[in-house]
Amino acid sequence: MPDRQEIIESIIDELEIEDLVEEDINECRRLLEENYRDLNFPADRVTIRRIQAKNFRNLDDRIVRMDDTNTALYGENESGKTTIFEAIRFNLFGRQEKQRITLTDPIQDEQSTLETTGNWSVDANHYLVYRTMSWDGPGYADDDRPKLNTDPSSEDEIPFHARNTQQDVSEAFGIWPVESREFGRYNIFSMFCLMSPNYKKFINWQNKAGFIDLLFGIDLAAPINESKKRRKEVYELTDEEETSPENLARAEGRENNLRDRLEELLEVKEETETILADRRSELRSINETLDQNSDLERLESEKLRLQRQINNLESERRETRGDLREARLNIKRYEEMEMGEELHSTAQDLQQLMTVPDRCPICTNDVDDDQRQRLLNDAACPLCSKDVPDKRIETGTEQDVRETIAEQDQLEEKIGQFQSRERELEGELNLLDSRIQDHQDQLDRVVAQIEESDANQLVDRRNELETEISELEREATSTQVEINAKQDELEDVADRLESLEEAYERRTEKMRKWKALQAFERIVRRHIEEERTSLKADFEDEMSSLLSYFEHGRFASARNVEFNSQGGYDFTVMIDNGDDIPSDRHNEFSNEGKILALLFHTAVLKLLAEQSNTLPIRMFLLDAPYSEIPDEGNTPDITNFLLALPEELPDYQILLTVTDSALSDRDEFNEAYQIKDF
Repeated sequence: MPDRQEIIESIIDELEIEDLVEEDINECRRLLEENYRDLNFPADRVTIRRIQAKNFRNLDDRIVRMDDTNTALYGENESGKTTIFEAIRFNLFGRQEKQRITLTDPIQDEQSTLETTGNWSVDANHYLVYRTMSWDGPGYADDDRPKLNTDPSSEDEIPFHARNTQQDVSEAFGIWPVESREFGRYNIFSMFCLMSPNYKKFINWQNKAGFIDLLFGIDLAAPINESKKRRKEVYELTDEEETSPENLARAEGRENNLRDRLEELLEVKEETETILADRRSELRSINETLDQNSDLERLESEKLRLQRQINNLESERRETRGDLREARLNIKRYEEMEMGEELHSTAQDLQQLMTVPDRCPICTNDVDDDQRQRLLNDAACPLCSKDVPDKRIETGTEQDVRETIAEQDQLEEKIGQFQSRERELEGELNLLDSRIQDHQDQLDRVVAQIEESDANQLVDRRNELETEISELEREATSTQVEINAKQDELEDVADRLESLEEAYERRTEKMRKWKALQAFERIVRRHIEEERTSLKADFEDEMSSLLSYFEHGRFASARNVEFNSQGGYDFTVMIDNGDDIPSDRHNEFSNEGKILALLFHTAVLKLLAEQSNTLPIRMFLLDAPYSEIPDEGNTPDITNFLLALPEELPDYQILLTVTDSALSDRDEFNEAYQIKDF
């Protein structure tokens, strides 16, 4: 693999070709130097010596010794072989909740606590890890608080007061540099442990590519991720920055319109003030001239006095005319009443002083004067016209006659009073007409004198000037008000423009930074693909060479392995008859799927052992490598492959679990592995 500094300089050279500014290139360099780092593993080799599990699933209390050697756990189904692998994983990594691979229901039925004690070899040193798990009602407890002894004097010397964390364990075993990248402990271990039933957990893991890149020194995913994070958190445009070009253009247009309008208003104001100054100067001159002519002022004053007196007299005359109309109306009304009384009196005489009751003697309704007269004349009901019986008409008394004469006298007295008031008002009206005429004559003479005066024209001009000056002052005030409003608005727009210009500058800079980082990510991805292409070629060579162990089953006709040219580490086993086998085919429960996983993991671990600085786990755990129903072809091929693994992976401790019914020849395994019966 190329040297780290060589890769950094190569990426920087390509960025300079992209014509980026120096500031952006330096930022990309920092992203590389801070996130593309060589991993430092404090250990080189981790294997297991011994595992003890108590109350773990179907194991009451079981100790299995591996002694850092290749070991095959042999026994029937459900005997606890898989549980031993789970205990190894739990002892080293804990339970790891809320991950795609986790440990479910590990505590034995009717028990509340399980225990595991693992004796490990770390660079030939003896490490001991003690880890328990308790059921406390709502969930499990204590699996994340292991006890670690890095120098035990015996296989079960557990420090009484030790209370370590998972990070302590991971750091002691040299796993933390990778685990700190948040890959997940069980996901990390899935490369070293093929667990039944799903052998392809690691192959199907979506972060597999980044994890393999990291282990083989192609640690360029971190700079890309940090670059994406920086684009998102630092250089993503705010809403204001996003719309700043449009808003800035509108604000600039508004500013130009305001300045144009303000310029027009200032010109109008200047013109108005110039005219106003001229008119005021002329008015002062006229007033000075008129102040020297006292006769005209006297005549103007007399004119105003006469006009006021005429107005007052005309108002008084209108009131007098109103009183006169009222008096005449009263006279007319009382005269009509008097005529009615006279007719009534005559009728009484003709009817021999007969009186008519207030109510009709026939229908008993009220009777007015006209109806009463009809009764007297026609002897009929004034309302219903029926004949009145003689006995209902009564002869009037002398008292009725006297009352009638008194009423007549009162009417005549009232008429006389109103006639007297009429004559009085007519006299007042004539006097008012005469006085008004006299004052009008005087006013006409004064007006004539004013018109004959030489200063009269000056007075007219003064009046015109006063009117014009008043209008100009209103116009000047209105203009000034609008000027003030436009100036205030212009200040607001200027402030808004300053803010928008700053937002636009930030937008421009962010977009430049954004594009620079995109170019950086593109170049880094290209380097990743170049390095991956080289690594994939090594994988293809290793896996193709491993195909020689398959002589009987479907893989016997396989000619080579090809990895996809782009993307991650997906591959296809090429078959001579054309029925190729891709790695993403969902056959993980079959022997075919297990063979795919064995090929890939073996090649990865083999090449990983050649790395000078990489993850120190040197174990390869294979749980139930045969399917439940062995087939005639693939089963012997798997056996051949398992027997060859110690030779292919001499740096690894290989652990197998094998069901006795699947073994065709136990002695063959006994030659390559120590057998532990279950």
